[in-house]
Amino acid sequence: MCIDVYKLNATKGSKKSLYAHKAISTSINQAKQINTRTELLRVYTDFMEESNWWVVPENVSMMTIYAEAENTETVLFWIAPTGTETGSERKLIGYDIDGTDGWSYTWEFGSRTFHDHIQVQALGIDGSTQANMYINVHTP
Repeated sequence: MCIDVYKLNATKGSKKSLYAHKAISTSINQAKQINTRTELLRVYTDFMEESNWWVVPENVSMMTIYAEAENTETVLFWIAPTGTETGSERKLIGYDIDGTDGWSYTWEFGSRTFHDHIQVQALGIDGSTQANMYINVHTP
């Protein structure tokens, strides 16, 4: 509700009332704006998590990576080896462009063993924001 402080105080000639009105109007308009920034709320796989590592059992050749995201147009799924300065070694393993059934990617990786980071990158519906989360995966 916007109270017109300027009109209330017009007879007093107060300049402060004009500034108060502008401040109240700005706050109300900001509250009405819709948040369109992309957000990643949670990332997980269909495997068990143990000590902050998702454990990929032996003799398994496929995993599904899930992302819970808001205000998202596309979700990219990347893998990179663990260690420092490995960002340039990351590889795109898949993407999801239809979040109506949830954001996920089922990856058939064959007989690969893991000690890696999976990066999930959400690209925003606003065309400018993105969010990233990482999970660790390993094969015992």
